[in-house]
Amino acid sequence: MKILLQYLKQKAKDIALYFIFAIIFGVIFYLYLLPFEALFYGIILCMSVTLGLFIYGFVRFYIKHQMLLKQIDLEEIYSLDISKSRNVIESDYQLLIDKLMKEKNELNERQTKIITEMKDYYTMWAHQIKTPISALNLMFQVLEVYPEEGSVEVKELKQELFKVDFYVDAVLQYLRLEDMSSDFKFDYYKLDSIVKQAVKKYATQFIYRKIKIELGNLDTSVLTDEKWISFVIEQLLSNAIKYTKSEGTVKIYLKETFNRNDKILVIEDTGIGINEEDLPRIFERGFTGYNGRLDKKSTGIGLYLCKKAINKLSHKISIESRYGVGTKVMIDMSSVDIIHE
Repeated sequence: MKILLQYLKQKAKDIALYFIFAIIFGVIFYLYLLPFEALFYGIILCMSVTLGLFIYGFVRFYIKHQMLLKQIDLEEIYSLDISKSRNVIESDYQLLIDKLMKEKNELNERQTKIITEMKDYYTMWAHQIKTPISALNLMFQVLEVYPEEGSVEVKELKQELFKVDFYVDAVLQYLRLEDMSSDFKFDYYKLDSIVKQAVKKYATQFIYRKIKIELGNLDTSVLTDEKWISFVIEQLLSNAIKYTKSEGTVKIYLKETFNRNDKILVIEDTGIGINEEDLPRIFERGFTGYNGRLDKKSTGIGLYLCKKAINKLSHKISIESRYGVGTKVMIDMSSVDIIHE
């Protein structure tokens, strides 16, 4: 009954128009003194045709209503076809619905991909952080049995704690990278200050692994976001230390070019380098290459995060490397096109 009342409400204008026409014909018949039997038969015939069309329209209305109710009850809607459109407006609505459904499905696919990537990353992260935690537990056990070894073990403890801190910071930055547009604070910053802070953070790592650090002339200002460019530099320093053997060297300097406006930061190491066939894919998420197969703890996430952050900062990053010789990472901060997402 309720649905019938809704349909009558929708057709109220048509019903009112029908009675207005009937009244107009009645007035005309009256003014011209025409027999009312003819008017009566005409009204009956028109009512019969109108009633048939009304019932047909109501059946279509009811079927469409029931179909939409079933769609509403579904937990997930992937497509919606409200049968063949009767007019241009309904066709337009169908096209609009199709477009919205397509956008919704694409959004769902992107969300599923993000969730899958995040699960994979957390799995790798959990596996990675277990190593320093296990090492810490072992060291504490050794200290309990051999307290005289404390001075040696403290250095090891500090290194493992540094790794834990690094991995925790990495996972936090990974989460922020998904929506970092509101986290930007662009300004001109002293490049040497940013680099020295990063080097200071890794000072104990350089000392512990006996790696020499050389800083060139970094006296320039760059338009960037201090926090995120620091994150990138720290990730690159971590890689340089990780793949450089004892007595190796890490150099940080500005690349000399013919253009005075160029501000290209170079982080160069004398590490194991990267295979030539691996270079095109080094920024892909999860790609570890030949070096990653050698280092079972490599996750292939560091350079991916760097590339993603650099793109959002509108800088450029590139890598040159020769296996067995070393790696040179270049960050071009000459200009920045600030994009609000």
